[in-house]
Amino acid sequence: MPARNFHDHAADPAILYIVRNEQQDALKVGVASAAAQELRLRAHQRRGWTTELRIDFETGHQALQAERAVLSFLRSCGATSTVPQASPPQGGYTETLAHADLMGLRLEDLVQVAQLASRLVHRAHCPLSSVVRTVFDAVDVVRWLIEGKQKSLAREVLAQVLPLMIRLARALDRDGMVFELQDFLQAVEEKQAASA
Repeated sequence: MPARNFHDHAADPAILYIVRNEQQDALKVGVASAAAQELRLRAHQRRGWTTELRIDFETGHQALQAERAVLSFLRSCGATSTVPQASPPQGGYTETLAHADLMGLRLEDLVQVAQLASRLVHRAHCPLSSVVRTVFDAVDVVRWLIEGKQKSLAREVLAQVLPLMIRLARALDRDGMVFELQDFLQAVEEKQAASA
């Protein structure tokens, strides 16, 4: 799949990759759809690039997040030199760092940064993480409602959120927390019934 179409298919599986061109003293971070990864990496290989790292993602959105994190980190450290626009195959010159040795950037460093960014993106997109985000968002809503003097509405939201928190605590084998949350839910429901 050509790079210009990647964003149209970013919901599909993808990879983050790092390739190196020793002759140009250049390192490139890139993304490719899982379906087109072999074509992409072979195109780099034909132009003197070797594949140093490949990390799988469930979606292209996740791979792009990891790529942006790596490039942002590198740019913030002063790695701003890129190769000529026509140098890497299929574009991507802005994701290609020239003069890596002169900048003191070693392949091992780039691989470690990419692996860390990838782990963080994977964790941020795991099912447990989305449940935790939903619970925190709901707690923020409850807090906002209480501050706005809408306690009865806050109790209604809590009555919906607490069962989710109980399920989460059970999934994490936190029995003590389950009992505390069940007691809290019962108190919320009693207060709700008394104010009705």
